[in-house]
Amino acid sequence: MNFTESADWILQNFKVLFSFLGAIQAFILAAVILFYPRENRVSNILLSLFVFSIGHLLIINRVAEWLNHHYDWLLFSFQLLGLISLYLYIKSLYKDINWRKQWWHILVMAFDSLRIYIGSQIRLSNLEEDEYYYQFLGTNFEYFSLVAIVVIYIIYFLLTIKEYQNYLKIARKNFSDELRLGTSWVKQMIYGRYFLIVIDFILLFINYTFKESYSPYHGIANTIAYTVFAYYITIKGKLNPAVYQLRQIENPQLGEKSFEKIDQKESNEMLEEIAMLFRNSMDQDKLYIQEGLSVKEVAEHLGHPPYLVSQAINTCLEKSFFELINGYRVEEAKKLIMDENLNHLSMVGIGFEAGFSSKTAFNTAFKKHTGMTPTDYKRSKIYRNKSVSDIP
Repeated sequence: MNFTESADWILQNFKVLFSFLGAIQAFILAAVILFYPRENRVSNILLSLFVFSIGHLLIINRVAEWLNHHYDWLLFSFQLLGLISLYLYIKSLYKDINWRKQWWHILVMAFDSLRIYIGSQIRLSNLEEDEYYYQFLGTNFEYFSLVAIVVIYIIYFLLTIKEYQNYLKIARKNFSDELRLGTSWVKQMIYGRYFLIVIDFILLFINYTFKESYSPYHGIANTIAYTVFAYYITIKGKLNPAVYQLRQIENPQLGEKSFEKIDQKESNEMLEEIAMLFRNSMDQDKLYIQEGLSVKEVAEHLGHPPYLVSQAINTCLEKSFFELINGYRVEEAKKLIMDENLNHLSMVGIGFEAGFSSKTAFNTAFKKHTGMTPTDYKRSKIYRNKSVSDIP
């Protein structure tokens, strides 16, 4: 075996090894998520499908090569399942999915399967048996196929981002801590998955442009990228209960229907009363120092349904629950920062005492409300007090 043959053998086996390492990890995580005991099984199934799709994409590329691409239409017919399940997973985090309205995803998958089938038949009929398969032949259908898949990816990306924004909006109405919700992890899954798609297209462009130089290394870079992503979501988000917290909110629909029957004046008075109780609970009981405080927990303290408390906050106080609670926490932190008895605490410790769950959450909220970091705030206050004391 000469050097070239040895190098090819190493590259091919390296690609297979990484494919199976990533796929096995993804399949194990998908199985664990699927059978993890949670109240909302729909979210579990959809998240499991998304993770499973990563392993599926790693495996089918190797299988397609072993079968000389004669069954690509079958192997790749489910390649969009991951994007669809990710989109539906995020939707399931804040609402019940109406499955009757989701039929169009099946049509998209059927179209994609047909696109792949026609493309593979064109390649197989125009290429010799041992000729490099992944090359651009310049047919009209290939141009159409590329445009079609790009449009599909863009549509699903925009739909997924829209669902994420809806999820984040509702989360902020009901929770005071985004870390507890896992919203950043959900966002990382979205951008991570679509970043892999961008990598695929960059490599596709390189492949079509520099076929001779690239062909020996085909599939290695994206195999590594997909494997790294599979391990990343395992380490970063494995069984993270935060992404299920929003589903713990009671379904408000029944209560809202009853509330709508109440006279407008009476309902406004009720909301004003609840808003006053809310303010009192913050000023007197300091509920905001409870880490990860939710509307449901405040509602239990006030003795009113969560949907009424949420509506009172949004209508009478004209802010989201997230903004209000973090506003109270920032004011509390400002007092604690200037308390000489707490000089032994670090800024992170001050943040925890005020109810924040992390340094990032504390710094972000503090800067948003004051325009400066906690450290800069303390420094400016000390300088101002010193300047005043120096005045004769």
